[in-house]
Amino acid sequence: MAKTDNEFRQAFARMAPQAIINRDELAALLATTVGAVTQMAYRGELPPTAFPAKRRACWFVEDIRGWLDSAAADRHGMGKQGPIGKADVRIGRPRHTIEEAKR
Repeated sequence: MAKTDNEFRQAFARMAPQAIINRDELAALLATTVGAVTQMAYRGELPPTAFPAKRRACWFVEDIRGWLDSAAADRHGMGKQGPIGKADVRIGRPRHTIEEAKR
């Protein structure tokens, strides 16, 4: 399977911007499963489909390339602590400070 994934990635690099890829091809490009691509589309994590009026899961290559470029740019703008210049946001229920716990 890895060989076909690499072959599709090479083919994707040569595709025209107006070409269309389906769910299986996008899964091969992202090195994930078709089910994961379906969930990503459901959660709105992917660009809009090529034909929203039809119930067809296919995307324009240009949209996928732009989405991948923006994901890479977002990732390069983040360090271990999160986005640059953003305060730490704690997740979970609030805890008492040490001074409040001593009372």
